[in-house]
Amino acid sequence: MKDSIKRIAEQFIDTHFPEADIVWIGGSSVYNNLTTESDIDLIIIDETETSRLECHYFLDWKIEAFIFTRFNLDIEFQRAKFTGVPTIIKMCADGRCIKDQQRDGEELQREAKELYEQGPEIWDEVKINAARYQLTDFLSDFKNSEEYGESLFILNNLINTLTKLVLRVNGKWIGEGKWIARELKSYDKDLYDQLIKCTQTYMNRDDKTELISFIQSILNRYGGELFAGYKEYFFK
Repeated sequence: MKDSIKRIAEQFIDTHFPEADIVWIGGSSVYNNLTTESDIDLIIIDETETSRLECHYFLDWKIEAFIFTRFNLDIEFQRAKFTGVPTIIKMCADGRCIKDQQRDGEELQREAKELYEQGPEIWDEVKINAARYQLTDFLSDFKNSEEYGESLFILNNLINTLTKLVLRVNGKWIGEGKWIARELKSYDKDLYDQLIKCTQTYMNRDDKTELISFIQSILNRYGGELFAGYKEYFFK
């Protein structure tokens, strides 16, 4: 991490959250892959504050401050295990600590690392069937869509749902945007590469055949399409 980023973060904390107990710098700053569009991500543990996300411009940098009490950080850790999105866990696990008033930041970081290594809850049959049903519906819409713009939106849902199914059934984390792509690539590069190739073929030639066949082949690994007999209870 660049020392300049650390100094900016420290100045921001002194100005906006002087009562903070623990502060980690996370995200791209930690991995030294900042771009012109990157922001500085901060995890702030402050018992005097209400847990929230707060965004700032500070010294010409975008700053995303994720503020928690210790109690609410624990709730967020447990929520992440359920949703499969490890954003906060990973930032705590990999982050650079720049403030630790009570000298217990190392223990919290160790807990975050253990939770990340354990992975999220593996999907049960109910969640798998829900994803199969959604994919069946999206596939039908994609096959029958004759409007290119609509097809792109449907395809976005198809790829995201398929990726979540593959990762969650296998006990892997997911994410949003670039992060879910990176998780799929890390878990199964061949599948990732083939999905990209088939998608490029569709977009270049406006021919869905190869892409539909590939998506169906992956879905078949997890039970195939599901429509008749599917039930989803709205209230229990």
